Amino acid sequence: MWLLVVALVVGTGGVAVSASAGTAAGASAGTPGGPHVPPEQGEPNRSAMLSYDDVQEELFAIESRSNGDVKVEEFGRSGEGRALRAAYIGSGDKRVWVQGRIHGDEPYGAEASLAFLKHLAAGGKQATRVLEEITFVIIPLYNPDGYEAYIRQDTTHGIDLNRDWGVDRDTFDLVNQIREERGQPPLPDSVFDNYTQHRAVESQAHWYLWEEFRPHYMIDIHHQGTYYSGDSDDMTTFSMGISLDPGMLDDEQWDAVRQMAVVAADAAGRNGAVNVTRYPYINIPEGVISAAMLDAPGPDGEYAGWQSKAMFFETRGGIGQKSRGYLVRQNVESLRAVTDAIANGSLADVDPGRWADLPPRGEPITQCSTFPQQCVF
Repeated sequence: MWLLVVALVVGTGGVAVSASAGTAAGASAGTPGGPHVPPEQGEPNRSAMLSYDDVQEELFAIESRSNGDVKVEEFGRSGEGRALRAAYIGSGDKRVWVQGRIHGDEPYGAEASLAFLKHLAAGGKQATRVLEEITFVIIPLYNPDGYEAYIRQDTTHGIDLNRDWGVDRDTFDLVNQIREERGQPPLPDSVFDNYTQHRAVESQAHWYLWEEFRPHYMIDIHHQGTYYSGDSDDMTTFSMGISLDPGMLDDEQWDAVRQMAVVAADAAGRNGAVNVTRYPYINIPEGVISAAMLDAPGPDGEYAGWQSKAMFFETRGGIGQKSRGYLVRQNVESLRAVTDAIANGSLADVDPGRWADLPPRGEPITQCSTFPQQCVF
């Protein structure tokens, strides 16, 4: 999950969190089990999750079965030396980037990415039409070392890889301008000085892949805690997130990311017992998809001269064997819907104002007794 961190983020109560906070209240960033797990639940049943080797095996199996339609390429190595791999599929001029498991302790981003890749590679009429319009790069495991250790961060530096892309001075000044407009105090220069900028080799490799691929659209798959849906007694199962204040984006980007979120929410809402909410306001320019939207500087201070349109999915916490199927499926159905709309051009016809109609994510649910099914494995 994105978490409310680095003093740029404002929670539902409108209170800025200090740069030293690191994680949401009550979460332990490096603790096995992860911040997405309710305190009473303990370590999730990892037998429901693919291992790093399982993911590699599945990637190559999909490639082998695809008759040349899928190309799996290694584009770097992790801090511990694990291969960073991406799958390419499609021949269209529109380019879409899908990534999972940037946080090692947030399950099912890899499974959802692979399931979506399988759908595209299966060759049905719908997938064929999409692949004529879109070229995809799909990254099931952004953070393979953290994935194997089952911690949020990488294992070499102990840093959050979703806070490790570049932030330049103009962007930092714009963040402060927006904070002042919102009645918040400006961030001191020490915050800018302490930004991590591509410290991890994973961050460097992914930035150069992004620079080369230049995606028009990006979707980042995350897990969050367990929350109510708005003021109701229903449990949020899925949240749509936008990682930047609208003032950080041009009008076309702001419309597009809200349109993506609306299409994804509609698709998930048709998928059985799913309660979709709007993720709380955040403004974190050092996040991967945020930096991609801002044409942030690369590892050596270079610029790609490119701005993507990007948003993120947040699946509920309290995961287990019995929940796995629908939690993966809600991601896949939303990915299908968004990319269908991109391919056929209907995304531009979606009312972006409907983003505000999504119910806000409500208060956290911390007691297994409230929703006992979240603690069943």
